[in-house]
Amino acid sequence: MTVVSTIITRHYTAHASDSFLTMCHPDGTREVVEDQQSKLVDVRAFRGVMSYWGLARHEDGWDTFQWLRERARLADASGSAEAFAEACAEMLTAEFSRRRFANQLDSGLGIHFTAYEYINDYWIPELFVLSRWRDESYQEVLPKYKFRVTRETYATLKGLKPPDGRSPEFGQPTHRLEVHKALQNQLLMFLFNNGDPVLFNPIANSVLASFAELSCRGHLKDPTSFETHLSIARRPVEIVSKLLIDLAAPGTRLVGGKPHDLAVSPSGVYHSTTGG
Repeated sequence: MTVVSTIITRHYTAHASDSFLTMCHPDGTREVVEDQQSKLVDVRAFRGVMSYWGLARHEDGWDTFQWLRERARLADASGSAEAFAEACAEMLTAEFSRRRFANQLDSGLGIHFTAYEYINDYWIPELFVLSRWRDESYQEVLPKYKFRVTRETYATLKGLKPPDGRSPEFGQPTHRLEVHKALQNQLLMFLFNNGDPVLFNPIANSVLASFAELSCRGHLKDPTSFETHLSIARRPVEIVSKLLIDLAAPGTRLVGGKPHDLAVSPSGVYHSTTGG
């Protein structure tokens, strides 16, 4: 597992993640096999970014990061971001169906894919989630190696919960323009995270509360900068990682290593403070 964090404002979409890859031993302890590689992939065809949590590698040589990077390289800007997400989900279902897993939970994988969609002369951000997980308890996966795709911004704006909160209709222009209008509020920020929300959410919410309070006091350095966005996305990941160093028993840490961040503006300009 890992922790991925994604924020969306009128100025940027920004992703952050840790870099731990672990291997589980028969006694249940975890061995860290990677602690530097990024889990973030730029998808320039759609002014997008993909980040993942869950299965990173398979014993037959499968590598999630490399697979995502190849899909991003082949992405066709003449198509839509939604079609790209759906095609990736179909290909992942086919790929996983060809593989053996000792435990079905080992096939759990989720992907955050942010993209900008051009609607009525506006570049409007969206988060598509591609996931094998049935819910955020991460105790059950979907049958037949299925990956589903959901749109998240409108449902989050309206406070809607699954299943009603994930209607395909939310990709219609009227719903997308409502998201755009809401984002014109300087303080509105969508925050999404997966991997370990129970551990992550209290820390992320504290960071957001501090951001809001600094803004209200007029002490915020620059709410429009990519540095601010990347800090808000990255800091909770860093705090969780350091907290586990201090508190987690040996062989149980699932989050850690080098943090990575990546942001993209509506105009398609990318920024990172960690090298992506």
